[in-house]
Amino acid sequence: MSTQTLIDTAADRLLAAYPPGSTIPLPEELPLGDAETAYAIQARVSTALGTHSGWKLGGIIKGEVPRYSRLLAEWSQASPGRFAHNDFHRVYLEPELAVVLGAAISARKAPYTLAEIAPRVASLHAAIELVDSRFIAWPEVPPLWQLADGLSHGAFVLGSGAPAGDLTQMKNAAYRLSLDGEVVLSGCGNHPGGDPAELLVAMVNDRIRRDGAGFAAGEVITTGTFDGVVEMLAGQRVLLDFAGIGEAEVRLD
Repeated sequence: MSTQTLIDTAADRLLAAYPPGSTIPLPEELPLGDAETAYAIQARVSTALGTHSGWKLGGIIKGEVPRYSRLLAEWSQASPGRFAHNDFHRVYLEPELAVVLGAAISARKAPYTLAEIAPRVASLHAAIELVDSRFIAWPEVPPLWQLADGLSHGAFVLGSGAPAGDLTQMKNAAYRLSLDGEVVLSGCGNHPGGDPAELLVAMVNDRIRRDGAGFAAGEVITTGTFDGVVEMLAGQRVLLDFAGIGEAEVRLD
């Protein structure tokens, strides 16, 4: 099987598995063996689904370059967000910090430093990612297939924010995620990938190296969950508070 046939076949299966389609088994007969091919499948799927509006980091392992996928305008809302459970196979929530770029980050050969990226960030925001997957076996999905499937992205809500400054406030940010008034996730810093600001820089440099393309002013980049995921059911309301930064709210019909 040629690489292009693999990309086309995998992308078509994933697209057909979005609601109202049904989840699919892992396509074990498709030899997905490298990140480059997984990113190519992901790009085919995201382009078919909607309008690119930013990026999400996911599948983060401390010490490794974070992997990433697209945010889509059609599946992104400003807080308070409201979605229908029937538009997903399942809904899990992740408390995250997102940045909004105030200036473009141009492609170049030399890697960017945090001191160069921070002035290009306009604001820092509380954010909630709604996690979903097109695979029956989720969360037991191999990393490359998770990457191909947009890192299990479902939807995104951008909350209120604060000036970004030098982004040092990201490392030890205190957060609290409440579901129907009950705190279900909380903490202070300890992002599983390390400092989210450093993850942001690593992602920017890796994507420029991989695609030869930069980032536009106005793009959103959300830096991954601080504390795993929590399930959300129809009829529930969630509120995320990042102390001194902002809040985000979602309702699920």
